[in-house]
Amino acid sequence: MSIFSAGASLYGANKGAKAMADAIEQAVELQREQMRLAKERFTPYADAGTDALGQYQANIGNQPTYENTLANLVNDPGYQFRLQQGQETLENSAAARGNLLSGATLKDLQDYSQGLASQEAASAYARDFDAFNNTQNQLGNLLSLGFDANAQIVGSGQRGTNNLANLALMGGKNTMNLWNSRANALVDLGNNIGQAIGGSFGG
Repeated sequence: MSIFSAGASLYGANKGAKAMADAIEQAVELQREQMRLAKERFTPYADAGTDALGQYQANIGNQPTYENTLANLVNDPGYQFRLQQGQETLENSAAARGNLLSGATLKDLQDYSQGLASQEAASAYARDFDAFNNTQNQLGNLLSLGFDANAQIVGSGQRGTNNLANLALMGGKNTMNLWNSRANALVDLGNNIGQAIGGSFGG
């Protein structure tokens, strides 16, 4: 190999290696940007799921009970209004018959109050339990959303790590090939120079 050919080989090897190194560097930057964007876009959903988990767990202890609903019923303005209206109707009816203060009227008022309380408590408990379930379902949806978002972040990180590892290997192979090409060119050049010197002395 002539000196010119060796120089051309070395130049070509250097240029090829640099082009490969530049391409690998661009690929690394692109992969890191993709990983960053994935984390940036999915993190709010993951955070929402984390927040929802705490609320979901805390809310379990707030499940309504029939006893609590019944105890709170006396403070319900709607219940108080219907109770008053029903009692006034019974009292007016009894007064019209002339037995407002009779035992039968008192029993009718008591029966009405107990029956209304039972009916209202059952309806209120159903409403309370539906509201509790709706809240837990909404929190559960956020939990699922957060879980999926975390899976996307982890998956993107794993894929990105694998790709970066492959790019690192490509970079190593590129460097190795460059040095091998340099070494071969120098060996060939050395052999060529040795043959030329030997030929000169032999001549």
